[in-house]
Amino acid sequence: MYVVVAGAGHVGIEVAKGLLAEGHSVAVIESSRKRLQELESLDVLTVEGSAASPRTLNEAGVQSADMLIAVTGSDETNIIACVVGKSKGCKTIARLRSPDYIREGAISGRLDIFSIDLAVSQDMVTASHISKVLLLPSMFESGETSDGHGLIVELKMGDANPSVGRMPGSIKLPPGALISSVCRDGQILDPAHTEAIRREDRIILVLDSRDLVKPAEQAFGVPAGNGESIGGRFEGSVDKVVIAGATRVGIQVAKLLEKDRVVVLVDSNPERCARASEFLEKTIVIQGDATDASLFSEENLGDAAVLVAATDSSEFNMLSCLLARRRGIRRTLSTVDEPELRVLFEQVGVDIALSPRKMVVDFIIQHISGTQVSSTVTNLQGSGLIAMEVAVTDSLWMVGKEYGHIKLPKGSLIGSVIRGGKASRPGLFDNVRPGDRIIVMLLPDCLRKVEKVFSYHNRRRGRR
Repeated sequence: MYVVVAGAGHVGIEVAKGLLAEGHSVAVIESSRKRLQELESLDVLTVEGSAASPRTLNEAGVQSADMLIAVTGSDETNIIACVVGKSKGCKTIARLRSPDYIREGAISGRLDIFSIDLAVSQDMVTASHISKVLLLPSMFESGETSDGHGLIVELKMGDANPSVGRMPGSIKLPPGALISSVCRDGQILDPAHTEAIRREDRIILVLDSRDLVKPAEQAFGVPAGNGESIGGRFEGSVDKVVIAGATRVGIQVAKLLEKDRVVVLVDSNPERCARASEFLEKTIVIQGDATDASLFSEENLGDAAVLVAATDSSEFNMLSCLLARRRGIRRTLSTVDEPELRVLFEQVGVDIALSPRKMVVDFIIQHISGTQVSSTVTNLQGSGLIAMEVAVTDSLWMVGKEYGHIKLPKGSLIGSVIRGGKASRPGLFDNVRPGDRIIVMLLPDCLRKVEKVFSYHNRRRGRR
């Protein structure tokens, strides 16, 4: 597939790298010569100019491209590029920042009026992810299995965790919960052949039900989230949330949480506070500095369960999280502008650091990489792993074969199999059956190779 990427900012560069890793041909349009120089090491066609210019788009080969992905910093430029691209026969994807274009509360959608096949809101991708993380306060990351009942969760091993030093097989998990894989130093490990759990390991669990979250926490010695299943959805103990920053992300997180939580939104800018007050219904909006000790005391912010730092300043976000911990808030979550800083944030004491740019890149690549045999793809931001759930059909080439004979690329492994609503670790001699849902844990650069295992062989069998 030939893809034209408009914009060589962080998102554009990472999208281009992801497409190259999957074997696609890529052209990148960018008006900044300095940014284009950063692409010299990549096997891409670079075109200097505005992505809103038909001449520039033609120079990039849009007339023969299969897809145009517009991720410049300007919504208007992205829209115009998609209009031109669509007129040339391309499929179109655009990142749009303004909430005016995408239906309120939606992460993405089709905008026929602008000839955009998929419009993606980076702010809503981020806000939606943050709100889901807050439902599992002791867990680091989570994603649902395709049936909507089970969970794939990631648990970070801290210094004081009593499970550090123990073998994974010695952890007595409740029935219906299992360790799918272990992520260590950027590598994915099979828990059945792993050394003792180490500090900073990420343990990936598959749970049959949300009701297993609390006992799974207890099995690992993690302070219990005091949560229970309410109305078919797991509700954690996060009763009060403080959000620093009345940005689009901060306001959207408040909107998603205010019906079920006490939400306090703090921002020093009176205009942003006024805008947030008009948009939000139940959220308490306070004009002030989230790093101000007197504000914490006067407004009783220290009794909140979590602080979400969502300003446009990574430095301010880090400072507000660290000060919040000193003032009694147990957990902190921060957005960070540069994805490379996420590790630093967590090293200095921020519980969860999320990069909106990284999340929108994952969302776009996941959309492009979708394969019919994969029903669910979950990106775990903490470890960087991908959980790919494959629905086994009658025609899949591996039906009837033993799981021990399925060879996957290096950097991937079968973490579990869901059969009859129950997750288990398949034995070497267990046969693949129609209806099985195979959860493959993999590193991001293995995604295309793993997809080929399940799709290429399937097509080859059909030609015989």
